[in-house]
Amino acid sequence: MPMIILRANGAGQTGAMDQATTQTYLTNVLTRVGMLNRLAHMSQALNQAFNGGGLPTGAYVFNGFPVRHASAGNFQTSVTLFYYVNNNDLMLFAMGEHANNAGNYRISIYGQAGTPFALNSVI
Repeated sequence: MPMIILRANGAGQTGAMDQATTQTYLTNVLTRVGMLNRLAHMSQALNQAFNGGGLPTGAYVFNGFPVRHASAGNFQTSVTLFYYVNNNDLMLFAMGEHANNAGNYRISIYGQAGTPFALNSVI
């Protein structure tokens, strides 16, 4: 299953990418936001997503599809990927981290304005 990344705030999308290409793309995203200390967590979360290990994200929907998330790390550093599955494509639309012990997530890396997944939102 390839991954397509929906760029922040509705700024278009990438083509379909395999896991290695997606990892390179997201490494560049983490570099731009100064979060290189999260590369290992991002890699683990990507493994989860590509291996079908993502989990439902409550009742959240995005573009009409149920939202899934894949997460790795702890409460000091972590990465959570938010995506949905459409026609066998993983559609990544936001990235964040664990927000607290209550199972919440903060959209801290990139998100989609005007949605519950906007940058700095907690879900």
